Amino acid sequence: MKKISNKEIADVIKYGEHKVIVVEKVPVIASGSYKANYYIIDLETLEKEVITKSAYLMTKFGYAYKEICDSIASPIQCDAVVFSNREVFIIYKNGQCGLFDSKGKMLWNRTLEYNGAVVNGLALDGEYIWCCCESENCVIRYSLDNFKVDLRIGSRDAKTFIRPSSITADEENIYVCCDSKQLRSISKKDLTVSDIGGYQLGLKKFWRFDGISIISLDDGAYIDIEE
Repeated sequence: MKKISNKEIADVIKYGEHKVIVVEKVPVIASGSYKANYYIIDLETLEKEVITKSAYLMTKFGYAYKEICDSIASPIQCDAVVFSNREVFIIYKNGQCGLFDSKGKMLWNRTLEYNGAVVNGLALDGEYIWCCCESENCVIRYSLDNFKVDLRIGSRDAKTFIRPSSITADEENIYVCCDSKQLRSISKKDLTVSDIGGYQLGLKKFWRFDGISIISLDDGAYIDIEE
């Protein structure tokens, strides 16, 4: 693995072919707050290039990003997906979520819950999205037709997913980071759940693009290229 940042990573999103946008949280010592650094990483050369905040927001939310950002509290802290019809779905860590039309108008917003527990995270899977429910030890697949529960894997008393804290996806799998510092994958093809080793120490979040993994750990972020 190659270290790419000493900072906490707030977000990673796909940017064209073989590139991703990385957003770092940089502490501001004087105020005790954070500012954001935005840059592109070329996954083939590992070269970095600075990018503007506007370019990041347009990539994340689509062409109506200005209208959407005017309606939400923190564009960086939410997960978002732009659907094929250019509608945009966002969700925050506290379960607050919303759907926007192609022009950035909010169609609805609510708190997403399962058995009264907050649901968060976002991974796209064709006509579905996946989220995780930390206190219920499960991940949930929702249909995009009505945003109703289509499938659940795990349960409060099961050990399939122990306090899942984040969820992402690539073309083939869903990736779930658990509070036990365990990384597990779900096959989109047959829903097989598997362990992925090597990232347990301080694991915070995991992304995979074109066979290349970006891992957020306690001491910063790393990139891991499949041999």
